[in-house]
Amino acid sequence: MGDKFTNENNKRFTLRIDKDLFRQITESARENKRSINKEIEYFLRKYYRKELK
Repeated sequence: MGDKFTNENNKRFTLRIDKDLFRQITESARENKRSINKEIEYFLRKYYRKELK
């Protein structure tokens, strides 16, 4: 059972990240018109698609 903000297909967790890396992700997300969360998801999906080939 999740909370009222989290879709049942998603998992909520805390991520600790280097502040410079976070700044880079934030800039990339803004350029791509995505939320920071969606930008991180995009990079992870791209990485795993490449690695699993």
